Parts: sequence; structure tokens; C-alpha cells
Amino acid sequence: MFTGKVLSQNDIEQFIELGWVKVPQAFERKAALKAQDYLWEQLENRGVKRLDETTWTEPMLRLNENYDTEEFRACDNERLSNAIEDLVGTGRWVGRGIPNNWGWWPVNFSEGSHQEWDVPTNGWHWDGIHFKHRVNSPDQGLLCLCIFSDIGPQGGGTLVAEGSHKVVARYLADQQNGVTLEEGIQAVNKAHEWFGILTGQEETSSSIKDTNRIDYFMNKTVKVDGANLRVVETIAEAGDVFLCHPFLYHSSSQNHSGIPRFMCNRTTPLAENLNLRRINEKDYSPLEISIRKAL
Repeated sequence: MFTGKVLSQNDIEQFIELGWVKVPQAFERKAALKAQDYLWEQLENRGVKRLDETTWTEPMLRLNENYDTEEFRACDNERLSNAIEDLVGTGRWVGRGIPNNWGWWPVNFSEGSHQEWDVPTNGWHWDGIHFKHRVNSPDQGLLCLCIFSDIGPQGGGTLVAEGSHKVVARYLADQQNGVTLEEGIQAVNKAHEWFGILTGQEETSSSIKDTNRIDYFMNKTVKVDGANLRVVETIAEAGDVFLCHPFLYHSSSQNHSGIPRFMCNRTTPLAENLNLRRINEKDYSPLEISIRKAL
């Protein structure tokens, strides 16, 4: 098995098995906080003042913009680039060595703070609304959750359904002509009770009627189609990055912390299709291995 430039063998095995891995301080905390300062400047242009919580009137404020400024270029460093290529393969990511845009920004001030914290039914998806999905599509590469503020428990960290990438991989392998993102998500939700209940599209079954959603989805693992599924909350510090499988289900969560959460999702598109039938087994990337193992 691999040992990367940044990621350990255990890190890479976790990515293959669970669909995500955390890279602590993928870029410096100082750089992350300077970028957060820039984001506050953009918010203040909209009347949302950092030192005046009375202006934080929207629980979730979306900055649907990409940024390529000095602050963000300081975050685009060798450690992050190497960690990405540890998973997708050296030289296979088209964004290395060029300016990358950072965005979009769902700034979570207090989403769902008026309700008891729970595993949501809405918002579950994998990414890629802009292309047709196949099991070897290069468009997404990885999902990078880039963190620009400290995120504690119930502080608005993204929820990920670890293991879900395996179920999606098996579904996509049967879609020879590709599917839209919406078609794919609806099909997987319909085909498997765990996803149907997670997303609120099926009534709660007898398997969870005697427990609550946190216990069922987060405190135990459920085997579905050979994959061990569990919902995990991403806890992080400014500068951390979660590198996630492109097929991984994820969702926003409630923020009960009183501290605005700053993060963005970055794609890492690849230069060519994933190759699941390489001549030399040593040429497979961990991303390709994860899909091959799922199949």
C-alpha cells in the first residue's frame, strides 16, 4: 500500500475504506485566518458586521463567488497539493502549479440553532451538478472541504456519510451512459433503505423506530450493499482540509456554537478519466483503488 508525501499509509487506507481523510494544517492557520478576514470584508459590503451580531440576521449566508487573491494564494501550498496528489496520483490533477479559485462560501452563522441538534434529512448529496456522472468521470477528482475557522462539535461542520462512496461507485458502474447528479442521488436513495431514511424519502422503519437519528446514523455502523455506513461530523481548526471521495454523501449541519463557520468546497478535476484497468497495478491511484475495491 501507498505512503504519500503527506498522507500516511493509515490515512490512505482510511480514505479507501471510509471515503474521507483529514489533513491537519494543510495550510497555515495564520493564512486561513487572513483569508477569513478577507471574507469578513466581503460580508461587511453586504451589511454584515463582524463586531455587531445584530447584523447576523441570516442563519446561512451564501457568498456565491470564487476568490483568487493574495490571501487565498497563500493557502495554495505544497502540503495541500501533495496531499491531493497522494490520493489522485502524481501529475494527474490539473490544478497543480496554477492559481485556483476558492469558493463557493456557505457561511453558517446559526443554521438550525433554534432546534435541537440532529442528523438532517435535507441536503444530502454528492457533488457535481455541472457534468454527467460516470464511474470514471474526471470532473470532480476529490471533494476538498477547506476550513477557515475553528469548528467544534455541533458547530456547523459538514456531515459526511462514510462508506457511502462504495454504494455510489457500484451504482455508477452500471450507468453506461452516465446520469445527472439529481438522477443518481434519487436512484441511490430509492434503492437502499438506509439512504431513503437518511434523506427523509422513506418512513422510519422498524430498524430505527426504537432509537433516535443520532444513535442510528452516528453512534453505530450499518452495513448496506457490503459497505459500512455511518454519519460523521467534521471537527476542525482553521487551516485543516478534509479530502473526500467524489462519490461521498455529505450535508450541512446545524450550528449551535454561536461562532460563524467559514469553509468552502473545492474540486480537483483530473487531466483524464480515471483508469480502472491499468496494465501495471502500481500505477493505480488510491482513488482508483477505492473504486476497484468497491466494485
